[in-house]
Amino acid sequence: MGGGAFAVPAKRSAPAHVALTVVVILWGMSFTSTKIILNTGFPPLTTALLRFAIASAVMLAILKARNKRLSIPKGDILPLGLSGLLGVTLYFFFENRGIKLTSASNASLIIATIPVFTVAAEMVFFRHRVPLVKMGGIGLSIAGVYFLINPGGTPGGASPSSANGLAGSLLMLGACFSWVAYVLLSKKFAQKLPRLALTTYQFLFGTLFLIPLSLFERREWVAMGTNAWFNLLFLALLCSAAGYFLYLYGLFRLDPTTVSSYINLIPVVGALSGIFVLGERLAVSQILGGAAVIAGVVVVNVRMGKRKHDGRERRDPRGMITNRSTRRACRSRPPKSPRPGISP
Repeated sequence: MGGGAFAVPAKRSAPAHVALTVVVILWGMSFTSTKIILNTGFPPLTTALLRFAIASAVMLAILKARNKRLSIPKGDILPLGLSGLLGVTLYFFFENRGIKLTSASNASLIIATIPVFTVAAEMVFFRHRVPLVKMGGIGLSIAGVYFLINPGGTPGGASPSSANGLAGSLLMLGACFSWVAYVLLSKKFAQKLPRLALTTYQFLFGTLFLIPLSLFERREWVAMGTNAWFNLLFLALLCSAAGYFLYLYGLFRLDPTTVSSYINLIPVVGALSGIFVLGERLAVSQILGGAAVIAGVVVVNVRMGKRKHDGRERRDPRGMITNRSTRRACRSRPPKSPRPGISP
């Protein structure tokens, strides 16, 4: 495996494998959980606002408990705000509205293309050299997206070939592009701030920007039932807060190729969750398209994971760069932490 400099003993890596397994389940089921809330008639942007308001409060409390500095250099406020706008506000503006219009399984498979579009953007904007094999992976994933968006009719369930379904699929692509822009912008902070502080600030800014957008939905506000609140807390506390810490825990204890292998399973869990929990159905062309997307992402990530590292920085499978200071920050734990699983 790549990244041998970061190898850890098998006994020490076992908890990291467990953590990433939980992350795959949580993040894979998040599409279905969001769909359940939206099916009750609750508006998509208000759903995102409540989710990240709760998650931001939890992460801010943990950041303070770990005695991390909360001040932001004046020169970083604007770029941090912009990254929060891209990675939280705009991303979930597109994703939640897209999930409302298309199936949760279709949405999860389209979102799986984010690593592919990230590599393509680096190639275009930063003139990164892309091996021929990786180019093939990009092409394979793009072809898969075409069949997901235009399946030629779906036998039951949400139909991406309908007007609403097509709009939902295009909104999911908008979410992909928003995340790619977020990744490219956030790289400048990777050497400055620990990932915990960086993500907390971005969550806070993203939540603030969601407030005015959610006001446009005030006429659609309805009382949330018990099931909707359960899914909202699942998204906020487990997917956004706990899931992030478990992901970071695994990221800094396993090599990039292993982490990528886990991340590649998220759309599989998302599709299966939509099928078995919501009763969604996929056309044969969608299944083939989803398989093409995942295969293309695997090709791209495996090639990335085999790059040699110099020990100074490490690539997150989602495109971010992390350095030694962020690894130390993530490994350090506060004394007598009451929630060791959430404080990597």
